[in-house]
Amino acid sequence: MVIQFFLAGLVLYFVPQYRPKAPDTSAEEHRYAQVGQSDNTTSDQPKKSIMTKLFYLTRIAPCGAATGLDIGLGNMSLMFISLTFYTMCKSSVLGFVLLFAFLFRLEKPSWRIAAVIVTMAIGVVLMVAGETAFSALGFILIMAASFFSGFRWSLTQILLLRNPATSNPISSIFFIAPVMFFTLLIIAFPVEGGGNFVAGVGRLIEVRGHFLAVVILMFPGLLAFLMTAAEFALLKRTSVVTLSVCGIFKEVLTISTGALVFGDKLTPVNLSGLLVTLASIAAYNYMKINQMRQKAKREAAEQIKAETPVLDTSERQNGSVDNNVRRNSTHNLIRNSLGLVVDGADNRSKRGEERQTPPKRPEDLE
Repeated sequence: MVIQFFLAGLVLYFVPQYRPKAPDTSAEEHRYAQVGQSDNTTSDQPKKSIMTKLFYLTRIAPCGAATGLDIGLGNMSLMFISLTFYTMCKSSVLGFVLLFAFLFRLEKPSWRIAAVIVTMAIGVVLMVAGETAFSALGFILIMAASFFSGFRWSLTQILLLRNPATSNPISSIFFIAPVMFFTLLIIAFPVEGGGNFVAGVGRLIEVRGHFLAVVILMFPGLLAFLMTAAEFALLKRTSVVTLSVCGIFKEVLTISTGALVFGDKLTPVNLSGLLVTLASIAAYNYMKINQMRQKAKREAAEQIKAETPVLDTSERQNGSVDNNVRRNSTHNLIRNSLGLVVDGADNRSKRGEERQTPPKRPEDLE
């Protein structure tokens, strides 16, 4: 989280276009200038900050704390349960994501979407079905992590769409990362202890050297920064449900890679779960594409309707009026064109006669 914070700060420093900007007040200043007021009228007024303490505590802090709890509780549950059982329980995050998306009105409720999500969760469970060691504490921790995961992704989408301070992925990471750091610190030190952390870093330096130790510690932070920025960018352009579906596709890739590269054995039940999950992802994408097409058609129809001139009542009652107007305008256009041709020919002939007629002599004029 510290590395993500500093990387986001570097991007904001060297790439000004990612810096959060306040709403444009140039129109208001132009209005003041038109009425003859001096520029001091607007410059003396204090500018409102886009990031206030109240907003940070009531909007940023809950999102960062939920993210820290999602990561911390999920990692802590691995002390008590197996990775297979972890993956099975973590698939429940789809349900929490859908629940909070409906509660915050980020997604329109639909039985079809709910059915696809439930089918997808069943497919994930089948993918990792096998011998699992059950632990009540581990189960509670992973379910709590799933709850906070659905909560934090919905809050993140709200921040990306509804506030200029967090309107892009880089600024969102910059403001949220400190809260995630302190949340994880509160969870990690009581469980793992500061002495183990110092001893682990010392052992890494002893084995790899100072340079490689720094690289090994920073490289996962760089990957996490790029992954989080990509997730936030996707979240801003689509929805929290789409992001969760992409996360499930990551699980499919992980399990498939394990089977192809590392020789992990997949039973017929696992393979059937893999196929069910892929089919569910394809069904969701098909539904999402249809929704996007319908939305585009509605927007195009509304734009055409707004640009179409409104006819008078008499014209609406008698449709032939419009045709007569068009016919008369066409006749006038043709007549004017012919008139221009005739006038042009007459003018040319007159100019020719003037050139052919010899000038009159003075005695003729007398």
